[in-house]
Amino acid sequence: MNQVPRYFELMQPVIQTLKELGGSGSIEEIDEQVVQLLGLPEVVASQPHNPEKSSATELQYRLAWARTYLKKYGLIENSSRGVWAIVPDKRHIETIDAQEIV
Repeated sequence: MNQVPRYFELMQPVIQTLKELGGSGSIEEIDEQVVQLLGLPEVVASQPHNPEKSSATELQYRLAWARTYLKKYGLIENSSRGVWAIVPDKRHIETIDAQEIV
């Protein structure tokens, strides 16, 4: 699991991915695009988080936390179930400081 990026390391890729997707995307689109963006091998992207309790991968779990922090900071919103979008007045932001957000 030490090869899976930590949640705060995923914040900038989530923002970049949403920009590439036109400002919004489904969880699945975001997850797939982040894997491609970071060039993560399948063995890393598919590591289970907690196979006894969930079918989610460790990457999906950490991406969910990254989205949660970005939402609490006011950069993205959950526009509808399973769809995330950059807040309209924040679309100009290119880079973020993950340490400041955390």
